[in-house]
Amino acid sequence: MEKLYVNEIGADGEVSTVGLFYSRAEAEKIVAMLRDIPERDACRYEIVQAVRHLLAEKSTRRAQTASEE
Repeated sequence: MEKLYVNEIGADGEVSTVGLFYSRAEAEKIVAMLRDIPERDACRYEIVQAVRHLLAEKSTRRAQTASEE
């Protein structure tokens, strides 16, 4: 199964992950929707392959953050 991240790159260069998608068509659809939002016209978007060790690392960080709250 294909796993893709959609990342938003702000005008200041800050990168944030929009979400994890399981098909390129699904990822491209969300990028098109985001580009239609006037407040996000300064942002760029990239679709990148999710790497297994990065997925595990993000899950660990989310669990740590949730336990700290």
